[in-house]
Amino acid sequence: MYSDLINAASPLLLLFMTEECIKSVFLDFNLLDFPCLKMALSKGLGYAIVMGSVLVKFPQILKIYGSGSVVGLALSTFLLETFCAMINVGYNYAQQFPFSTWGENFFILIQLIIILIQLFYYSDRTLLALLCPLVIPALSLGISKLPTEHLAIGLTAAIPLLALSKLMQIKANFQNGHTGQLSFVTSLMNVLGTLARLFTVVQEVEDKIILMNAGSVFVLNFIIIAQFVIYWNVTPPTAAEKKTQ
Repeated sequence: MYSDLINAASPLLLLFMTEECIKSVFLDFNLLDFPCLKMALSKGLGYAIVMGSVLVKFPQILKIYGSGSVVGLALSTFLLETFCAMINVGYNYAQQFPFSTWGENFFILIQLIIILIQLFYYSDRTLLALLCPLVIPALSLGISKLPTEHLAIGLTAAIPLLALSKLMQIKANFQNGHTGQLSFVTSLMNVLGTLARLFTVVQEVEDKIILMNAGSVFVLNFIIIAQFVIYWNVTPPTAAEKKTQ
C-alpha cells in the first residue's frame, strides 16, 4: 500500500528529484542520500524563487504609486535591468534549462515593464509610458527567436550590463545621500532571491556564464541593502521639492 502511494505521488515528486532518488529515499528509506536531498532542496528553492518573483517588484511598484514620485530612482538602472531580463529569458528558454532555474526572470520582466511605465509617467513622459507595454514585449519576442549562439553573446554582455545597472543605482544613492523611493522590501527580496538562485545554479546548471551572472548580481544587491543601513534616518525630498532645487 505504501509503495502504491509513492507511485501515485511520483508525478509531484519528479518535480523535485529523479526516479532513482525517489526509489532511494522513499522506497529504500535511504534518508541520508545527500545528493538526492541536495537536489530536492535545490529544486524546492528554485520553485520558491519563481513563486516569490511574482511579487518581488510589487513593493517597489506600490511605493512609487503611493508617493506619486520617482525621486532617487535611476531610470538607467531599470532600463538596463529590463534589457538583461529579456536576454536572460531568451537564452534560458533557448537552452531549455529547467523553468525552476530561470522562471523568476519572466515574472520580473513583467513587473519591470510596470515600473518603467511609472518612471516615465511620473517624469511627465506620457508617450514613452504608453509605448512601454507595446514595445518591450515585441522586442522580447524578437530576442527569443535569435540563434542560440547570438543569445549566448547577448547573455555574456548582459553580465556587465546588469552589474552596471546596479552600480548606477548605487552611485545615485551615494550622490543623493539617500535611497529615495527605492523599496527596502524589494531590495531585500532581491538579495535573498539571488543568494538562493546562486545555490540552485551551482547545483543544477553547468554554465559559467549563468554562475557569474548570479554571483555578481548578489554582491551588488547586497551593497544596495548596505546603503539602506547607511541612510536609514535620511528623509528624501518630495517631487515638488526636487523640482525647486
